[in-house]
Amino acid sequence: MNAEEVLRVVIAVLGAILGYIAARSIVAEANAHRLDRPDRWWDPECEECDGGLSSSMLTCRSMHHRQRRANVWIIVATMVVFGLVAFTVESLWVLPAYLWFAYFSVLLTVTDLDTKLIPNRILLPAPVGGLVLLGIGSLAAGSLDALLRGLVSGVGYFVVMLILGLLARGALGFGDVKLAFLLGVFTGYLGWGQVVLAGLGSFILGGLVALVLVVTRRASRKDAIPFGPFMTAAAIVAVVAGDVFLDWYLG
Repeated sequence: MNAEEVLRVVIAVLGAILGYIAARSIVAEANAHRLDRPDRWWDPECEECDGGLSSSMLTCRSMHHRQRRANVWIIVATMVVFGLVAFTVESLWVLPAYLWFAYFSVLLTVTDLDTKLIPNRILLPAPVGGLVLLGIGSLAAGSLDALLRGLVSGVGYFVVMLILGLLARGALGFGDVKLAFLLGVFTGYLGWGQVVLAGLGSFILGGLVALVLVVTRRASRKDAIPFGPFMTAAAIVAVVAGDVFLDWYLG
């Protein structure tokens, strides 16, 4: 490997390590939302004794109460997403913004899976902080045109989802509509193809998973399936592998 490739690998490893730290914050805030407690952005608490959790987040430190197994998957997913984002985002100036995007993508996925809700108390800080970081990074990198494209993409994705939400008459939550702006900004910043991939990919993923669940009788056609996780998953794929998919599709 040449020096540039070695540097990308080092950055990816550092990103994965940062992902573990972020995972503790994600578990803390996701649990606060799930258990209807005040926001807690750090030091996740035991559900039984309110003590701090171990490094694996499977038990608490004081009484060794067992925690939910989903915490391990949150750690793994966050580390993988952070590592991939750190490896693929070329500009170090905008990397902090994309790690912010990765953090809230995982957190909002977890909260939606837990409660089938995308709460405003978590969703609203995401685009505010993201735009600040992306704006600073764009100024430093001299990529204001990409920032403008991201803003247009965010508004466009939001409008499309709003129209679909009105037509669906409740089948698509307004939390998903608001989430579209955040995802549209960060995928659109990278290119028009990425935001289209994120939007279409979310419906393809959602349709395939819903079909599997119905066929295997783990859900019926009347059951509500959270759509936010498919939106975030498709957006993450568009960010870390959008060029690969677009090059393949366009031949």
